Amino acid sequence: MKCSYLRVQKGYVDYFITEDKGIKDKSIKINLSNKVLSIAEGLLLLKQLHSLVIPHHPLLEECSVRDIESEIEQPFFDSLRASYDGFNAWFLKCAKENRKCYLLKVDDKITALLIYHKEKSSSHNLPEISDDSIKMCTLKVDETVFGYRLGELFLNKMFELCIKSSIKYLYLTVFPHHTHLINLLSKYGFVKDEFLNKEGVKENRMIKSFIKPKNINDLNSIKNHPFYTDNTISKFVIPINPKYYFTLFKDGSFRARTLFDATESSLNEIEGNTISKAYLCKSKSLLMKKGDLLLFYRSKDIASIEPIGILDEVIYTKDINLINEKVRRKTVYSDSDLEEMVNGKKEITVLIFRLLYYLENPIKQKEIKLLESYNNNFQTITVLKESDYNNLKQKKYFDERFIID
Repeated sequence: MKCSYLRVQKGYVDYFITEDKGIKDKSIKINLSNKVLSIAEGLLLLKQLHSLVIPHHPLLEECSVRDIESEIEQPFFDSLRASYDGFNAWFLKCAKENRKCYLLKVDDKITALLIYHKEKSSSHNLPEISDDSIKMCTLKVDETVFGYRLGELFLNKMFELCIKSSIKYLYLTVFPHHTHLINLLSKYGFVKDEFLNKEGVKENRMIKSFIKPKNINDLNSIKNHPFYTDNTISKFVIPINPKYYFTLFKDGSFRARTLFDATESSLNEIEGNTISKAYLCKSKSLLMKKGDLLLFYRSKDIASIEPIGILDEVIYTKDINLINEKVRRKTVYSDSDLEEMVNGKKEITVLIFRLLYYLENPIKQKEIKLLESYNNNFQTITVLKESDYNNLKQKKYFDERFIID
């Protein structure tokens, strides 16, 4: 059996499957718990590695291009027809191939669309890349909904799709004059590659790698999003009132879809579309710093942890102008909420963070009560002890696909 451990340690064996409790216990002691799996864990891993898991969001429809083939003459597609010769023929080809898409409809008309396609290495022509990829073939947001951060929402779904489907590269082509989109993509780690298209016109391939970085110069940098390291950082539990939880975290498992998701009021909840979000409270922890891990606790009714985030900035202030500047279009709090908060004696704690992912198995109250850190019932921002975090990690709550070793 010692030989089996050595083979795993040296990388000769990717995973060791066993139902032997003694072997499982020893794997934890020698830091091999992520490689020594039970049969159930092994089956889950196979499912994760070899299935295309389509992430959902209440605003977006996930469907085949076939389902919208009849809408090709809508004015929404006019600019695409003007920019690309043969767009209609290409669109019908996508329908024939049953390509998938995300779309947003307002008043039963398409106002945002993302068509994507999994490509074999032999067909994508990406420079020096020999792995399969996902191409974002068409990405368009209508001017009428341009301010709702839908580009960021589409990106978030694509990041999740790639990681959970073991796709190593995501890319799209974009003309140089689309500076807003190029800046957004660059912010989240896309690398630009210039090329001449079939018409001899200059375009940019924007390519995002989902191979985990090994040498991290900037700890938990936004360019590495949604990958993160949990080494040498602190972990905090952040309680959120149910009143605000579902608006900030619209696509978690606790929230069921409703008839109001396709309405203007739901679209106006922009903070539910963003990767970068803001949380405000009067609970203060001077220990918090950029790069720390945040576990969001739905307090009161559900009393569970599901969203996981990375802290990008923490501010303590009573300056309403500064708060508005930092949290605009990122937070669930209205102007009147903010004014009421700053009227008190305490400074406001402003957390700017990025949503990484949702736990597939939320940490529920029964498990939470076993944590040493739970001595204050998570009523305020609470440091999660490293022993508690490691215990939860050993129990496979956190998704290793997102974690940089």
